[in-house]
Amino acid sequence: MRKAIAVCAYAFLAACVVVADRFTKAYALQNFYMPLVFNRFISAELVFNRGISWGMFTFDDQRFFMGISCLIIGVILMLALYAFKQFWQGRLIIGEVLVLSGALSNVADRFWYGGVIDFILLSYGSWTFPVFNVADICIVVGITSMCLFSSGQDT
Repeated sequence: MRKAIAVCAYAFLAACVVVADRFTKAYALQNFYMPLVFNRFISAELVFNRGISWGMFTFDDQRFFMGISCLIIGVILMLALYAFKQFWQGRLIIGEVLVLSGALSNVADRFWYGGVIDFILLSYGSWTFPVFNVADICIVVGITSMCLFSSGQDT
């Protein structure tokens, strides 16, 4: 019974991440076609990321894009297997669920739009952080959670 409740809770968390990410990306596609400055720290700038995190390994060549996409899917599958094993051992997998749901939403972008939709830009003076999205936030929070709580906490 506890596992069934946990599965429902994890599914709800994953659904919330995907819905929030899809909604914000749809909003960005409709409204941020021109850069928009909210204040001196936060602005919106629509970018289609064809590489991996923060635009690294970006190539215009479709073969490289598909290769990177396949590599990302492989990593997602390995993490899903790891999360499944952790779950059946009675461990919390909140971090894994955050990473998986964010990564799956970003992978959907790769196939629907030819790149991940990024639109949040943080900056201060001449410093700027790479453009990102809600799924990226969930991935970073999930990885941080996995690192901090990897001691095998039980559900």
